[in-house]
Amino acid sequence: MIRSVVVDDEKPSREVLCNYLKEYCPDVEVVATAGSVKTAYRIIKKQEPDLVFLDIELGDGKGFDLLNLFEKLDFKIVFVTAYSEHAVKAFRFSAIDYLLKPVKIDELMEAVEKARNLNGTNMKSQNLEAFLNNLNSVSKMLPTLVIPHIKGYEVLKISEIIMCRADGYCTYFHLTGNRKIVSSKNLKQYEELLADQNFIRVHHSYIISLNHVTSYTKQGEILLTENNKASLGDAYKEGFIRRVVRK
Repeated sequence: MIRSVVVDDEKPSREVLCNYLKEYCPDVEVVATAGSVKTAYRIIKKQEPDLVFLDIELGDGKGFDLLNLFEKLDFKIVFVTAYSEHAVKAFRFSAIDYLLKPVKIDELMEAVEKARNLNGTNMKSQNLEAFLNNLNSVSKMLPTLVIPHIKGYEVLKISEIIMCRADGYCTYFHLTGNRKIVSSKNLKQYEELLADQNFIRVHHSYIISLNHVTSYTKQGEILLTENNKASLGDAYKEGFIRRVVRK
């Protein structure tokens, strides 16, 4: 059984989530609920749950205030939020699991499945810091992206990413300083995340940062900083040239 605690300052929301878990996620046992930072901290310390469903806005503070009370986050977390689209993008960039209110059953089941399959905890301080930085960013450009890989997570500055290259179901990130990182997510997911961060798909295997383009050839090759190269597919050529000219 997955021992869980539900933290939400609205009683109806707590009850709905508990009922959904009982009916659709029978291996999740809700051992306690809480409606405030103070109560949640006491309950989590006592119950030592495997999983916490955490609302962002609580009556006496925010969910992040609760997490800051713990020296070590030795439980998995799924945030529950009614935040705006901008905040949701910050969640996605920071590799944080979340559910949007009103909670949908299929999304709840998916979040529980992810928690069930994770070894150890799914939250680290760097993920939370990345989320807060992204959420508080006043510009359209979100500053960081958290990359999940076999050993855990790595926080990258968006400006460090030169290009992303598909390799089967994985994605290779080519970074400044001649560094490379392999992500366990496929290229399509990063295409969606980076679409409005001045990145563009130029080939079925490549996404590039327009900030790092140095030149391109008629033979269909894009040259980027630090001797990186990407192929320019025929289907993407018109869009690429239009963006480069506009840039």
